[in-house]
Amino acid sequence: MRQGSKKWTSGIVAMLLLSSLLSACGGSKSDTTDSAGTGSDSGSSKKQVEVTLITWESAEMNDKIMASMKNFEQENPDIKIKLIPTPLDNYGVKINGMLTAKKAPDIFMTGNDMLLDNASKGLLYDWSSMEAQDKEFMDGFYKGVADSWHYEGKLVGLPGLLNTYGIFYNKKAFTDAGLTEPKIGWTYDEFFADMQKLSSKQGGVQQFGYYAPLDPFYASLYSVSTGGAPFADAIINPTKVEISDRFVEGVEKYKTAIADGSMNPPTFDLTNVMSSFKQGKVPMTLQGQWVADDLIRTAPKELEWGFVPMPTGSSQTEIYDAVGWCSPTTVENPEAVWKVLKYLDSKMYEEVLPKTPVAPAAYQASSTAYFDALKTAGHAEIGEGIDHILKSPSTLPVRFLSSWAGKANPFIEASWKNVLMGKAPVTDLNTMADKINKVISEAK
Repeated sequence: MRQGSKKWTSGIVAMLLLSSLLSACGGSKSDTTDSAGTGSDSGSSKKQVEVTLITWESAEMNDKIMASMKNFEQENPDIKIKLIPTPLDNYGVKINGMLTAKKAPDIFMTGNDMLLDNASKGLLYDWSSMEAQDKEFMDGFYKGVADSWHYEGKLVGLPGLLNTYGIFYNKKAFTDAGLTEPKIGWTYDEFFADMQKLSSKQGGVQQFGYYAPLDPFYASLYSVSTGGAPFADAIINPTKVEISDRFVEGVEKYKTAIADGSMNPPTFDLTNVMSSFKQGKVPMTLQGQWVADDLIRTAPKELEWGFVPMPTGSSQTEIYDAVGWCSPTTVENPEAVWKVLKYLDSKMYEEVLPKTPVAPAAYQASSTAYFDALKTAGHAEIGEGIDHILKSPSTLPVRFLSSWAGKANPFIEASWKNVLMGKAPVTDLNTMADKINKVISEAK
């Protein structure tokens, strides 16, 4: 009975919370004000537009964002920004409830998956007309980054920050193994040879040379970089997945690395890998660029570490994705909201990222603030590596973004790990691909 009571109480709290959020997020409003910032000297009134905003950031980060937006309000006294506080847990559920009730804020943070799902339901504002009028601004994003923020030809949001992925490595481990530190453009042959040399087994404890999660999307980097086909043929709405000969070649190399202890098996718990990295126990690990901020602030001073993009074959190909901003169809003052979106993507990040260098801005000119912060911290190589990644001529998806992903992913889970560990033949990947392609076909 006590457990049932707790569930009932938490349900009431959740409903009250959502209700308060809905009442606070009725979209942009126009108010008549006589404040010094918005009225004229003669005392005549002037309409001020309120633009509501929700993020999933911490209170500390929200304070920094809003401090920057105060500058925007000074430059645009006819627009007031109102931040609607929301708990970090179940963010997507709460936003979806607001969208359904037509009470969503004018601007809210979103991931690419969430963006495309809401766009497919017709819940997001179409910014295509603003895109056409503001070509200079839209051309300022890293090439190709804004492509996945379109749905059926319509611009339904703007990318804000980019998540890139590369290898953090222990410099001392490379020196002790007699290896040259990896640099931009290093090869897969060097990569596999290095991880083998960096691995060891002392006192019955296996130290892998390379710690990383491995899925078909990362294996696809090897395939495309060496001239093969990608696992998924598009970032948005792929029409098929393919297991090419080059893909199989890459899988076999990873299988060998797992079998000889050069790399962790897919069943290995990677939860504490960054803690071990800080202790100097991890030679190489695949991570998102955001861990650099934590390393700069909390890693022991004696730990010497670096960052390098993924290796290449005959050509460069990379994986990255973005988080950003979008708006509901219920926006009442689109011109004001568009102004705010542009400021968030540019000047806001230029002011906030030096204080919290977690990710590069999708808007290229604004990413300079992030790179400068890394240089100041003594790690210019991270900025150089990330800039190299973002300028890659070829970009692959980091995961399925389509609404049918939930039906396709279980087929990967059922086959992938067994193949990597030698418990199932590589031909099982073809069966996996056939099942995923059936899901894609049925979703059309």
